[in-house]
Amino acid sequence: MKKRPLLLLSLMLIPACSMQPTYHAERKERTTSENVAAGTETNSSGNEDAGENVTPPSPAPDVKTSPAPNVASPAVRSSQGSGGASGMLELPFTDSTGLASTYKINAPADIGQKVYGLHIHLHGDGGGGYRDFPNKDARYDLIGVTVKAPNTNLQWGRTQGRAHALYVNELIQKELIKKYNVNLDRIYFSGVSGGAYFLMGSFLPEFGQVYNSAALVLCGSEPPRVAFADPKMLTKFRIHIEVTAGERQEILSSVQSTVTAYKNAMTAAGLAADQQAKLQTLNIQGPGGHCEFDGVSYTTGIQQAIDTKFKMVLPL
Repeated sequence: MKKRPLLLLSLMLIPACSMQPTYHAERKERTTSENVAAGTETNSSGNEDAGENVTPPSPAPDVKTSPAPNVASPAVRSSQGSGGASGMLELPFTDSTGLASTYKINAPADIGQKVYGLHIHLHGDGGGGYRDFPNKDARYDLIGVTVKAPNTNLQWGRTQGRAHALYVNELIQKELIKKYNVNLDRIYFSGVSGGAYFLMGSFLPEFGQVYNSAALVLCGSEPPRVAFADPKMLTKFRIHIEVTAGERQEILSSVQSTVTAYKNAMTAAGLAADQQAKLQTLNIQGPGGHCEFDGVSYTTGIQQAIDTKFKMVLPL
């Protein structure tokens, strides 16, 4: 009787697999979201010789991790001003050259206990935006201030651009931040029509370097009338220009000239095109006429623009 051969079974060791965890990071920007995920990788190792004594790996030692240190938030640069009254006020101001006018402020009731920023608004020709005070609500922890042009025809800038720029700067530096405890890194601007021309043509070139902030420019703009006192301010100052498609042609042309002039100044200051695109934006939209952002009227259009567009120039 034939003997059957013995079948030898080879013992195979199953390799151990290790899997790296997958990480998912999400970065949110003003208009887009990007999901960045790390990939997975599998490593295996084993011993295929069934005759060897396999020593199991030693357990990993306990690793004690120190708690992450507490990182303090950056200190607020506040003006430490005091003595300013709360409520809706209209007050006079005269600068160091004797130029005099008034401003309106709506200071919240808790102004003595809380640090606020400022939103400085510059009206159009004739002073309608001063009377209407479109930024009177203290949105985004900013105190609303509107300034009346210091001349009889209530027009900002033109040949008085440098004098008016000094007036606005001194109003902020010698009046507002002395009276109120203001966050010095949160002083923002908006300008409408003639105020927008003055803001871009005179004030920002003269004093933009004083303010690490931004400006909303509505239905008007002009190229700088003077050289920038410090062109490096353009590397951090955010500007958004908003104009209706139905705006007067001479204003649309002036806006386009302003955008080009500021881009050239940014290039000279060392900013690449992608950086320029983030710091200066232009939107031409809507059928309304001059400053009629709601398609109805100058006054209601400006109010709507301040209500809906000002947040565009604030940090994320």
